[in-house]
Amino acid sequence: MIKAFWDKLEKKQRYMVVAAAFVFFALVLELVIFPFGEAVAKAKRQVAANQIKLEEMIQLDGEFARHRYRMAQIKQVMSTRTSEFSLFSYLEKKAIQARVKGNIKQMNASRGIRSSFFEETLVDLRLEKITVKQLAEFLSSVESPAELVRIKRIAVSKAKGSPEYLSVQMQIVCVTAVNPHQGGS
Repeated sequence: MIKAFWDKLEKKQRYMVVAAAFVFFALVLELVIFPFGEAVAKAKRQVAANQIKLEEMIQLDGEFARHRYRMAQIKQVMSTRTSEFSLFSYLEKKAIQARVKGNIKQMNASRGIRSSFFEETLVDLRLEKITVKQLAEFLSSVESPAELVRIKRIAVSKAKGSPEYLSVQMQIVCVTAVNPHQGGS
């Protein structure tokens, strides 16, 4: 049937049919095939991007779970701590136990980071003319994860005039609960 139709056409008409078929094929490619291919490629890119986002969300969820667990631990420690807990008095007790209270030359309290529930209390402490053994005893007694007390910074140098003794400057930090009447920032 197509052969018979083709044979009936003149040469000029055959060129027109071929040109029309070419235009039709080009339109099908341009309006159907290429957009479909682009849509498939775009969908693949979106799937890849969403997979990356999903992996990031899974990672963030894990971090959030760790932070939530750590917050629960902190709240549990806070519930066992007396309301009169003070980092200043805690450090004085530990200095007496380590027999370095007489070597304290400076002890200044300051505020650190504050959230709506917790606040860091900082104490800058300077010890003069202490031995390595005294320093080790003091450090091991002061730092207490159970009391949420840790040493944030420490600088140790030889004491002037007495090379067998040390001068120590340290910053000790403690996490305390914010008074509900004060609020947080």
